[in-house]
Amino acid sequence: LNDSEDNAEKPLVPLCCHIDAFLIKDECVKDAANETKALQFPTIYGTNLTVPLNITVNDLRKHFSFVVQHPCDGNRSLLIPHVHKTEWYLLSNGSIIRALVFDKSEDRLLNYHEYCLARVKKQEYLLVHEYLLVHCLNTSQVEEEEEKEKQEEEDDLVVYFYALVISVPFLIATYLVYWLLPDLNNLHGLTLRGYVGCMAITNCSFAMQLVPHEWLSEVFCIVIALIIISSFSASFFWLNVMCFDIWWTFGRKPRPLQGNIKQREKKRFMMYSIYVWGGAFIHTVICIIMDFTSILPNDSIRPEFDMCWFGTNAAELLYFWAPISIIIVCNMCLFIHTALKIRSLRKNIAQQLQGSESRRHDDNRQRFSLYLKLSVVMGLSWSMEIISWLMEMLINNLPECIWYISTLSNILQGPIIFIICVWNNKTWHLLLKRLGCQNRDLFCRKSTNSNSSNPMSMQKISTYSQTCHAKNSPN
Repeated sequence: LNDSEDNAEKPLVPLCCHIDAFLIKDECVKDAANETKALQFPTIYGTNLTVPLNITVNDLRKHFSFVVQHPCDGNRSLLIPHVHKTEWYLLSNGSIIRALVFDKSEDRLLNYHEYCLARVKKQEYLLVHEYLLVHCLNTSQVEEEEEKEKQEEEDDLVVYFYALVISVPFLIATYLVYWLLPDLNNLHGLTLRGYVGCMAITNCSFAMQLVPHEWLSEVFCIVIALIIISSFSASFFWLNVMCFDIWWTFGRKPRPLQGNIKQREKKRFMMYSIYVWGGAFIHTVICIIMDFTSILPNDSIRPEFDMCWFGTNAAELLYFWAPISIIIVCNMCLFIHTALKIRSLRKNIAQQLQGSESRRHDDNRQRFSLYLKLSVVMGLSWSMEIISWLMEMLINNLPECIWYISTLSNILQGPIIFIICVWNNKTWHLLLKRLGCQNRDLFCRKSTNSNSSNPMSMQKISTYSQTCHAKNSPN
């Protein structure tokens, strides 16, 4: 692109691509809509860099001569402000000045032969305008950049490793509390134990997967990857079971009781267990078949578990995030329908239920609230993982704020689950009683007073769905 109007008297501004094209993965791709009228060019400053000049997009050609050129024969870098923590400004003389250049070997001022402006999809890079700076790198800068990126990646892995490990003791503690207390060995407690147990295994396996792969054998890598897949799938299936169970409790039609409550709960738990482990097994077997058999053509997307995880982003999307996302959507639908059902029942609850039945209904609503909190914690944590993964795949650069939020959600996942499920007066009272703690009479009085304002009734959770409907059903 060369302007015909007296180019010699106007400053040159190099573009990486034609003005109606975007730079996508180091290639110029023409804008399908050809929306050059909506072009969002960088703000132009005077050479003193004090105030921006009032130069509109339509007046650009009057002030600059645009040429399409690649500034470097060798290595170059795409400067993303929020990633590289530096800003750049286009001056009226066609030069670029960069702020916050700490490396003395780098020049703050770039002339027209040392850079080009790349038009990009601003939403992919979280930009205000559509242009990024592409500048040249010498050999030493390339080596330093690679070393810096390697060190940052290693540091991120260490932080992520500890983020996963920190949650494990809280998950194990939650599992042990629900295993020790007979009053919590009901359907609710068993499904919760399955969920936190699988999450603990998932976190431990993920942490092992972060160990440098050169330390691990190929077989060990494959085993770790398969453990992560199966335990991760099982944890989401357990959460799906919780969502279904509370939906079924509020949504089913009343029917007469058959057999005792414990036997029916045991039967339901067996059915749930078959669903969870069967689903996780099928998911894992499908991945194994796709990776280690010749059933697919050679150019098909395979998991490639010898990398200790999925080998490509496409494989991770197809074999992991896609099925997990389906479960998350199902859970959301079940919760929304259950919430609507509770809202409709609440209007008539005073007339329909009296005394102990009303209290049991409150217990069941508390169980719904508990499952909802667990789903929010799980959903928020892995939603941030999905967002991080998508941004890494699409723009190959993850903003630090997203990374910190994702890491923090992993750190807090275990403690929050422990607080939601264990850190309450009723459970502590049951635990102290089970351990034969002294001075439990004093604790009981405090617990009773506290529970009068905030009833927990955890031991009645699993009995309401049968007893309440039985009393309302015809004999």
